[in-house]
Amino acid sequence: MNHIIFSIIKSFSNNEIKRLTIFIESPYHNKSKKLILFFREIKKYYPNFDFQKFDKESLMKKINVKLNYNDSTFRNLMSDFTSMVGKFITLEKFLEDDWEKNVYLLKSLTERKNEMFFEKNLLRADFELSKKGIDSTYFYDKSVLELSKFNFNILNLNEKSKVRIESNTSIISSYVIYLVIFFIMEVINSYLHLTVHEVKYKLHDKKGYVSKIIQTINFEELFRHLKESSPDAYVIGIYLSLLNAFREIENPEKFLKYKSLVLKYSKCFSKDELAYHFSMLISYCIIRNSITQYRFYMDDELFKIYNIFLREKYFLDRKSLYLDESLYRNIIITSLRLEKYKWTFSFIEDYAKYLHPEKHENLTNLSYAEYNYHKGSQTCSTELLNIAFNYLKKIQEESFVIKYDIKILYLMLYYDLDYVDENMITQVNNYRKFLRRNKLVSENRKKRLNKFLNLFEKLVFLKSGDHKINISSLYIDILSSNGLNYHQWLLNKVQQFDTKNTLKLKSV
Repeated sequence: MNHIIFSIIKSFSNNEIKRLTIFIESPYHNKSKKLILFFREIKKYYPNFDFQKFDKESLMKKINVKLNYNDSTFRNLMSDFTSMVGKFITLEKFLEDDWEKNVYLLKSLTERKNEMFFEKNLLRADFELSKKGIDSTYFYDKSVLELSKFNFNILNLNEKSKVRIESNTSIISSYVIYLVIFFIMEVINSYLHLTVHEVKYKLHDKKGYVSKIIQTINFEELFRHLKESSPDAYVIGIYLSLLNAFREIENPEKFLKYKSLVLKYSKCFSKDELAYHFSMLISYCIIRNSITQYRFYMDDELFKIYNIFLREKYFLDRKSLYLDESLYRNIIITSLRLEKYKWTFSFIEDYAKYLHPEKHENLTNLSYAEYNYHKGSQTCSTELLNIAFNYLKKIQEESFVIKYDIKILYLMLYYDLDYVDENMITQVNNYRKFLRRNKLVSENRKKRLNKFLNLFEKLVFLKSGDHKINISSLYIDILSSNGLNYHQWLLNKVQQFDTKNTLKLKSV
């Protein structure tokens, strides 16, 4: 028996199966005895639901000995069972969300015209909302409370006095203001999400109609009106600064203004909202680095932001229980690029434990390998280079995300350990084949990695004594190659060679 509902139940914990049993056997939710017996039999196959030996006729007999198998009856039971599981999942999620319970309670009290109980629960809901801190959903939820007040008043209280009429007018005005703030935050957030996505994956403009909407909205004018009518207008000021930072990404003053506002109002925001803003600050720095002539222009700023992001544990929220592996890798790469070796070691020691358990061991070994390699390469320590080599050998079944990093690190290790021979060129060519065949690598990443391999190959020939390689030309080629993670490494290595004209090569 192949049914989609069993793929869902497979994900249930033992406690969830127990609660589902109580749910189905409760007469409040289910009055079908057949369904109860049906589930008791089906439950025996949990958690694998291997139905190879499953006999539908035998199952129907266990439900009712007098009941002959009928395919239509069986399908109806499956349909009812699927519906019950859907209701159970919905109720479980609903019971987790205190806010949704507040909203539905207020709707129910409005219909029952109980003003005293309504006011009590309205105040409680408003208090609970204020405790969580400000984010975009905060303003949407505030608008829901205002609308609930208005609906209660209109349906249950007559507008016979000027005070009542003015009160309702004020409520609707607040409702509109909260909705406008929510709308502005969400539109800007969605637009910038698409912007970052496009840059990250080098996609053709996907913003389309969102860009047109953004262009037609006079945010500055809206902000001016909101400042006159709402104490929460500063939130829109922050989002406008965020938008302007990305619109004028080559103007660092816009970024600094946005960053200063985030820090200024940080105590007002929820943790999730602060995590969002720090993620946008990180994205700005990474994108700014990718478009500037000076590859690591924003590294110092990025490093400061990473420190706050880590210290406050903004990488953990309701949706994320682990430190994202791409973020972890970026932090390692940035700190090593800045030669913050002591800090890098402490970061690995303190934060590797937040990685997903399935990725922890491989990523930790790669991190220690990179740490020892870069420190060893700078200090010309063969001991540290060999330690790095040993950490690399510990990595098992590496995921694609780190596979290309491992291959490059092996090449750099071989280079620094003077394993420069024909075998190294073979490995470079094998890496090129790996990139060419792997469809999961974006074209932009392939282009960057192949550029590194081409420059690395020339360095190998140069180190082998090939006089056809012109050092000055190679240096200029490396200098003009933006977007390479190992750009500085290439520059450092080429600077170790002197030209016949005793050219002094300077790092940027």
